[in-house]
This record gives sequence, C-alpha cells and structure tokens, in this order.
Amino acid sequence: RRWGPWRASVGHPKTLDRREVDEYVKLTPEEQHKRLKSIIKKIDLDSDGFLTESELSSWIQMSFKHYAMQEAKQQFVEYDKNGDGSVSWDEYNIQMYDRVIDFDENTALDDAEEESFRQVSMRAWLHLKDKKRFEKANQDSGPGLNLEEFIAFEHPEEVDYMTEFVIQEALEEHDKNGDGFVSLEEFLGDYRRDPTANEDPEWILVEKDRFLNDYDKDTDGRLDPQELLSWVVPNNQGIAQEEALHLIDEMDLNSDRKLSEAEILENQDLFLTSEATDYGRQLHDEYFYHDEL
Repeated sequence: RRWGPWRASVGHPKTLDRREVDEYVKLTPEEQHKRLKSIIKKIDLDSDGFLTESELSSWIQMSFKHYAMQEAKQQFVEYDKNGDGSVSWDEYNIQMYDRVIDFDENTALDDAEEESFRQVSMRAWLHLKDKKRFEKANQDSGPGLNLEEFIAFEHPEEVDYMTEFVIQEALEEHDKNGDGFVSLEEFLGDYRRDPTANEDPEWILVEKDRFLNDYDKDTDGRLDPQELLSWVVPNNQGIAQEEALHLIDEMDLNSDRKLSEAEILENQDLFLTSEATDYGRQLHDEYFYHDEL
C-alpha cells in the first residue's frame, strides 16, 4: 500500500530487459570479478576492508536514488515533445492520455469523451491529483517543468519543498473527519467487518499491525502529519537496512557482523542477486563500477 503514483518501483526488484540480460551473460568471469571487487571497494567507505550494515545500507539507498533520478531524466526527454527543455501540462497529458485533458472538479465539459472521463471518478481523481502535484512542483510558475521540477513531480519524496504537499494530499484523501489526523478506521478506508464473521480477515489484521507497530510511533491511536508521511512515502531507508541485515545474516561466515571481500566472493551469486548490486545491474553501469564514482 504505497501512496500516490510516484512510488511504485523505488526499492523493489527490477526486471532486466533482454539487452541487459545479454550483456550480463557476455561478461567474462574475470571481468565480472573485477567489476564486483570495484563495487565492494566503493561500498567500503572507511576502507577498512569490511562492509558494515551501515555501509551496505547507505550504498543501497544511494543506488535507489540514482536509478530513480535516471528514470525521471529519461521520462523528461520522452514527455518534452517539442524539445524546449520543459514539460508543459499539455505535453504531460499527451504522453499519459494521448490527448490534452483539462478540467476542474466541478465543471461539466462540452466534449462527451472528456466529460465521460471526468465522471469516471477514479481516473478523474488521479488526473486531478497529478495536476495539483504538477502545479506544486512548478516553483517558478513558468509554462512547464524544468528537469529539477519534473523530478520533484515524479519523486516528491526526494524533494524537501514537496513534503508539506505530500502530507496535505494524504490528509485530503484519508482524514475524513477533518481533524488533521488519520485514525485506524480512516487508515483502513471503507472496510467494514462482515457481521457473520467471527474475526477480521488476515489482510486487515496485517494492516492493523502495521498501523499500531510501524506508523503510530506515539501510540495515541492516530497518525499525525509526520507519522502519516512515514506511511505514504516509500521507506527506502528501512528497505535498505533490511537488505543489509539479510546479506550479513546470509554471508557473514565468521559471525563478526560485517562482510569481507572474501566472504562476498565466496557467495557472490547471492550478492549479485540483491539490492546491493541492484540485481547485477550495477555491473553494467560505469557510475558504479568505474574507478571514480
């Protein structure tokens, strides 16, 4: 359950395309070994010959952000139809919907197709959310978003000036009684227990546990704006820490709670199919394995 369209993929396994798979296969064992050792050296920030949980976690978080930014830069080029260095709201619509669609929440439209779109509540709601986020990201109020603003639009969790907007957007959706907080009932949405059932379904029990143990830090039975932020924005730090701990648990042969180069090379297949190398992707990206990061 992630908030908004923006995050989706950050912090989750990626599927390599055919070209990347072919390149991965083509690497000789010697070249793979060389690139992996280069990556290990870069993860080892204090150059003591060992990778700690903190170093692994920092590296994984850096990788998440790098690929999120690269993805946004690629999208920017695709959306900027006229190549003027900015993405207008019309260009965004054309890329997303193959036509320009623009309306407010209360105005009926003359165009039958657009009015039909507006009345399909979920699609219209998402479109209006996009427009509000687009306008907020547009700091200079220009005719479109420059690259930095487009990154803020696609990844508001990475940009400080979007934080308050993200919180307010979440409150608008979930805070039904307008008290500025999200209760457990509001968190669960439209769920109502089946009167014939003896207990809640498993997914509700999981959601309640997440609310109580992951998000409601002050245990007051509701989420304040900062607690709400931890729910609606992908927790890449938490994902990275979990992966770092998993790698140490699986690969630490002498139980010193850190990884030597020898330990990693002993079980390199596990390392190459983890977030630490973005499932092997980093071995084909000079940003990561080149001598100068």
